[in-house]
Amino acid sequence: MLLLIAATPSFAADAPVDAELEQMRDRLATRLPEVRREDVQRSAAPGLFEVRAGVTFGYVTADGKYVISGEMANLDNGEHITDARRDQYRLKVVQGLQADAIEFAPAQATQWITVFTDVDCHYCRLLHREVPELNKLGIGVRYLFFSKYGAPSQAFDRARVIWCQKDQQASLNVGLLSGVVPSREASCKDPVRAQYQAAVDLGIHGTPAIILPDGGLSYGYAKADAIVQEISDRAAAAAQQLSAQPAAAP
Repeated sequence: MLLLIAATPSFAADAPVDAELEQMRDRLATRLPEVRREDVQRSAAPGLFEVRAGVTFGYVTADGKYVISGEMANLDNGEHITDARRDQYRLKVVQGLQADAIEFAPAQATQWITVFTDVDCHYCRLLHREVPELNKLGIGVRYLFFSKYGAPSQAFDRARVIWCQKDQQASLNVGLLSGVVPSREASCKDPVRAQYQAAVDLGIHGTPAIILPDGGLSYGYAKADAIVQEISDRAAAAAQQLSAQPAAAP
């Protein structure tokens, strides 16, 4: 799996307008109405434009007539471009949710993972038992809520109860370790539905779902050292990919 994030041009407010890109966005507005304008970009391949709907990516030919649904890879260096773009998108989404995450972290976290969890999920409980060791290894954990049973559901309601407690961390800790949540819900405006919807948009279908520091997605229970090793392996692969890139022309 490729970890390097493929570069997609971004345009500052004072940058020249890409007329060809804007024309493609106009053309696709009627042909692919589910795709937002900002989710149409130039791709890494000349002559193809990238289109994204959630974590589904496709590529449109320069004449706007043909759309290709699939994974793009660079045959010269083995770069899995679509995987990298998907990782980049996941990371952007969870970064936008982190203000409402319940955190378990050391004083100085070197890296963070984001976990979509469910207090009724057995493997989520097993994973939570690894959090103290993850913290010892410098990894902070941000928890968001998701239930495969949807909303409303018992898990969805129990998540709201936890989030509305004065001590969210203690409530979630007890909930994940024992399955017990407070019997009465404190009144508050909670982000649980927004977190659920974000998970749906990301194509998440089960818990625990771990978003790694580079945006990669891992499902299920793993020991702390295995998680740290996966993070390290992905970082090493990304560094190797960068070193394989051709040097920029002077």
